[in-house]
Amino acid sequence: MNNDHTIGDQTSAQLFLQSADRWANKIRWQVPTENGWKSISWDTYLKKVSSITAYLHQAGYSYPDKIGILAPNSLEWIYTAMGVMISTAILVPIYSGNTIDQSMYMINHSDMQVLILESSKQLQTLMTVGLESSDVRLVILLNDERVSLDTSITIKWYEEISSAGGEIMEKRPGLIEELALRPLMDNIAYMVYTSGTTGTPKGVPLSHGNLAVSTQDWISVNGHLIPEDVIDIHWLPNAHIYGWGSIGLGNLFGFESYLASPVNVLDLLPTLKPNILLSVPAYYEKLYLKAQDSSTDPKIQLENLKDLTGGNLGFMLSGGAGLKTEIKEFFLESGMWITEGYGLSECSPTLTMNQRHDYRFDSVGKPFPSVQIRLAPDGEIQAKGGNVFCGYYKDPEATKACFTDDGWFQTGDIGTWLTGGFLKIIDRKDDIIITSGGKNIAPQWIEKMFGDHPQIEHVLVYGNAMKYVVALITLNEINLRKWCQTLDLDSTDWSSLIQQPVVFKLVQEAVDRVNDSLASYETIKYFHISAEHFTTQNNLLTAALKPRRKAAIMRFQTQLDDLYKVQA
Repeated sequence: MNNDHTIGDQTSAQLFLQSADRWANKIRWQVPTENGWKSISWDTYLKKVSSITAYLHQAGYSYPDKIGILAPNSLEWIYTAMGVMISTAILVPIYSGNTIDQSMYMINHSDMQVLILESSKQLQTLMTVGLESSDVRLVILLNDERVSLDTSITIKWYEEISSAGGEIMEKRPGLIEELALRPLMDNIAYMVYTSGTTGTPKGVPLSHGNLAVSTQDWISVNGHLIPEDVIDIHWLPNAHIYGWGSIGLGNLFGFESYLASPVNVLDLLPTLKPNILLSVPAYYEKLYLKAQDSSTDPKIQLENLKDLTGGNLGFMLSGGAGLKTEIKEFFLESGMWITEGYGLSECSPTLTMNQRHDYRFDSVGKPFPSVQIRLAPDGEIQAKGGNVFCGYYKDPEATKACFTDDGWFQTGDIGTWLTGGFLKIIDRKDDIIITSGGKNIAPQWIEKMFGDHPQIEHVLVYGNAMKYVVALITLNEINLRKWCQTLDLDSTDWSSLIQQPVVFKLVQEAVDRVNDSLASYETIKYFHISAEHFTTQNNLLTAALKPRRKAAIMRFQTQLDDLYKVQA
């Protein structure tokens, strides 16, 4: 088991170099090609990363320069990101699913000087919204398609800088090891932007010390659960702190990681047979529903779950949102442990986590060893620890607002303590609904109750300052169309389909079941079924696939308000 790692005052760059030396001939990455999987050894991984590092250093980029990456997942994304980290510059990942305006805001706000993009087309789009007026003076394109562009910004291609960096490495042996020793623990290593669910994204600078403390805590809680030889499927967005953390864990524990995507990751489980899985709740829900639908016999359901997951899964981590207790219990009954924790980007990111032999599935676990947690009088969760950041980038007002006078970070989440010292999340403080009758309602708690319904995709509960609460509901097209086909319903036109009386009845029954477990003032009185889905493309989901509540309310304000006219 891999619980013998001691992080101490080592940076992620130093840990990476140790791993590359230890496992030089082992496989680190498996990349999909037309002819199957292509293996990338640790030795090759190190050389690719080192060449990027050497080029950036030779070009004069170092701490505290900001270097951003705005591109979909790829092996080159990982090479360049690790190269930035070792160069001592600050890595600023930007989620590729952001709108162009969101991306441009982050480019400008971060003061980045180098920007790594996927293609020239992406560069051209950014130029139309003012990239040349930013501080960016070098753009590196991962796609090797050469296009001539009229711009004052220097353009380089990945293969070009990789080759140049390799030549530098030959002339300067030991350069990478020297650079890895330079950063101080309080230097910023990485700056991620908040998802902006409640407004303008904020830059969250995390120091080498923040990351080291969080990593050591993670190892102390989970390290003994990680086998010596791990097959992993990496598919989470690299630009999100969860996906970046997945890469970091693989670097630390020596994973053999197959690169996949959100589209094919579940299909790959039975053939690749991974030992661990890091995912968002939606994918565990899909596996749970498939197993449940496969048979009426509970034993067969459990066996089918093992088949669906490849049969080797022992450790799984669910993050980004809450996962229903019955799903975690079902997996555990089949011998598969899903752990859940709680955290925020500002906390590097984890504050609490359930442990294999000390857990409550109705909680997010206990504080990490280096973390202190307290609840304010209104129930807000407040935290202290070496993993907590020092403040938002160029935003002293937001920084002051997020810390108490005595230095505790205010998470904005409402929680409660359960017996045994376990923490339970109630809702976001800003999302709590206070009805006109003065009742407090936690919408996310209600919304999560619909999580395992196969035909329901998203539920948004609404009703602040109103007499009662209502809901906006979107449906899962694939599952609903299959269900309608069993009833011989024409499912060609989506907008017409969701208006069918039988569909309304299906949703109403689901709402009634949830209402039965709620207090009368919490129950959903009316709902609107929307033909439009929540996606990252329409800005209704964050990169972590969380609903942007305020954006959704604004988008569907008319439909929600109309639900209060039903009795008029």
